[in-house]
Amino acid sequence: MKKAFKIIAGIVGALIVLVVAIPFFVDVDKFRPQIVKAVNDNTNGTLELGKLSLSLFGKVHVTIDGMNLKDPKGRSVLSVKDAAFDVPFLSVLSGSPAVTLSMKEPRITVIKNKEGKLNVMSLMKDGAKTDSAAGQPAADKDGKVELPSMAVNAHIGISIVNAKLIYQDEVMSLSNTIDKFNLRIKDLSLSRTTELEMWADLKTQMGKGKDGTNVEGPLRLIASLKPEVADNKFKSATLNAIFTADDLDIQQGVLFHKKAGIPCNFKFDGTMTQESLNLKQAAAKFHNAEIVVAGTYHKTNGADITFNAKPIDLKPWSELVPMLKEFELEGKLGLDGGLKGPADKLQYNAKLTIQNLAAKGPMLKAKPVINGSITVVTDKVDYNIDLKGPGNELVLDGKLVSFTAPQITFALKSPKGMDLDQWIDFPKPAPGAAKDKKAEEAAAAKAPAADYDAMIEPLRSNPMMKAMVIDGGISLAFLKVMNARIDDIQAKLQMKNLVIGLTGLKMKMFGGNIAGAFTTDLKPKNPQYTMNLTVAGFDMDKAVESQFTAFKDTVSGKLATSISGGGSSFNAAEIKKNLQIKGDFKLTDAMFKSIDVAKMATEAVNKSITKIGEKVPGIGGKTVTVPGNADSKYEVMSSNFTMAGGFLEAPNFIAKAAQKRGIDIKGYTKMGLVDESLDAKWELIDSQKMLPPVNAAVAGKQINNVLAKGDNDPLILPIDVGCKWSQPCTNYSKVPEYLAGVAAGRVAKAAGDVAKSKAQEALQKAVGDKAPDVIKNGLKGLFGN
Repeated sequence: MKKAFKIIAGIVGALIVLVVAIPFFVDVDKFRPQIVKAVNDNTNGTLELGKLSLSLFGKVHVTIDGMNLKDPKGRSVLSVKDAAFDVPFLSVLSGSPAVTLSMKEPRITVIKNKEGKLNVMSLMKDGAKTDSAAGQPAADKDGKVELPSMAVNAHIGISIVNAKLIYQDEVMSLSNTIDKFNLRIKDLSLSRTTELEMWADLKTQMGKGKDGTNVEGPLRLIASLKPEVADNKFKSATLNAIFTADDLDIQQGVLFHKKAGIPCNFKFDGTMTQESLNLKQAAAKFHNAEIVVAGTYHKTNGADITFNAKPIDLKPWSELVPMLKEFELEGKLGLDGGLKGPADKLQYNAKLTIQNLAAKGPMLKAKPVINGSITVVTDKVDYNIDLKGPGNELVLDGKLVSFTAPQITFALKSPKGMDLDQWIDFPKPAPGAAKDKKAEEAAAAKAPAADYDAMIEPLRSNPMMKAMVIDGGISLAFLKVMNARIDDIQAKLQMKNLVIGLTGLKMKMFGGNIAGAFTTDLKPKNPQYTMNLTVAGFDMDKAVESQFTAFKDTVSGKLATSISGGGSSFNAAEIKKNLQIKGDFKLTDAMFKSIDVAKMATEAVNKSITKIGEKVPGIGGKTVTVPGNADSKYEVMSSNFTMAGGFLEAPNFIAKAAQKRGIDIKGYTKMGLVDESLDAKWELIDSQKMLPPVNAAVAGKQINNVLAKGDNDPLILPIDVGCKWSQPCTNYSKVPEYLAGVAAGRVAKAAGDVAKSKAQEALQKAVGDKAPDVIKNGLKGLFGN
């Protein structure tokens, strides 16, 4: 026994001597060139490897005196000074070799270049040569891979301690560093449960200044992978993983702040085989939102997966997004659904529910509340949205069929009407704030004009938009905005082959009825559009009262009009050039707002009297006066008109004054719709005898209404009105010449009558009363008496 003990002790001693001596005789560093060459031949990078040293105390321990792996541009990807490989003797003797790679304080650099590619991906060679037969595990008749026993039982470990990770983005000009990154992988193999743990204590900043993102705190990933191998064949692998960043503090300027303690984690529990994935549960949680996914995916049968997110209370999210506090966001959102079937026949469904969603805005007087749902079922969407608030309710129902050739139907209804004045605090112009139009025009001239036609080009080239069909109806009891109310709104909106039509439009506004239709064809490079519109009983005064200030310097009264026409392009300059419209209008019980016709007539007559007084005896120094425009009233104003090139032309404008309330107008009118220009050639006709008649005495004979063509004829004044229709200016240059001609004719006739009368008297006196009747009668015929 004693002898046996000595033998065993001798063998052990010899082994110890051998373990100590082998490193002195075995030079593992001689394999370094081969290792470097193998790596460099099979990658696009360059490996620099320090001296290799061997130690055999209890395990095979190979130390590496430094290692540096560079990308094709010579930039370091992985560098470390302290690295080693360990292989325990017992693991080799047991047929389950264990290899552990350990690195202390390595430096890992990942660079995203300007083309968006990562340097670590550039290390892999494209089209690497492989032998499909040699060196590859053989598959059995069922396609399952049979693995070598040594490979099945081998297990690998990785230990990275206090690594420094550097990420550089050349596109965004960003550089971020993570210190103290740690990774521990135990028993990475096909026969044991692999344990992985990754953790880091972050303290980094992305970006600069108030817009930068600061990340500080710990994060950790713990995972286990349990493979199942039977008869040296892979059967399945079960993965459990938990990632948590609950105590991570993330702040992005003043826009976002996740404080430490706010949940941010992910859990995964599933099993994978060569044919399928069985997902017991995958749950992601962020703040108070959590989504859970479960189900299976089989490569033949496809998916059978469900997902569910319980209703999320939105109010607490103001903790993460501070700007939400001023909006007082509240309500809940929920989501659930699933996937089923093979990829080529995948069936899916999802339902988003909206519960009492409300928010306050800077211009909102009240918080509108939204309820509803959006349901998606395999290439079909049904939606029902209800919006309510003080004095408001709007309901949208509809569906969409097909995402490649969408068929959309909808109904937009408001049975109780929409009073937006109760919701929205519309801005009011500051008192006395005059606009500098010249400055605005100069700024507009410098600014590049938006090309709206070009903006539509993506729609024309989009196959989905070309195939889209829309059929919807609009029905609103009323719509009130900025004190302007529109009642009984009805319309139908349709689209097909990129032609949009708004047909059956009916509404009541400012006491009038409006009906019409609009069609737009988006296919041409310059979109084409047509329209027709009829208006009856539209009260211009009510429109002005409702803040339609565009009408305040025009006319008042009740408008009836019909319009038809069209044009092309959505660009302002092209609209002015291409718009072609014709129609007619009729205003009843009307008044001019900025044109004082009575004043114009008074000025025209008085200025003319001054100029023609010397030529027409008996009227010099006379003046006429009539009441101002406040008393002017017109039974009707009417004309047909055309609109083209940005101008409205009314060639036969007529304004017929009410009884004793104004002066008639007749003539041609042209208005600039953009520059507000006015070019009117009118005749003012005093049919109501508003102007007192101007009388004159010629050779003792009274001439009544000398400026008119006859004693009882109306006074006619030809004038021009120009400048702008909001600030008109009147030209009376034609009036004196016209009135002088009329008056001269009346005076000449009167003078002729006096001369004839005197000649008759003289002749009769010379003949005497005793002349025969035949002579007396002849004298009368001579002078027309």
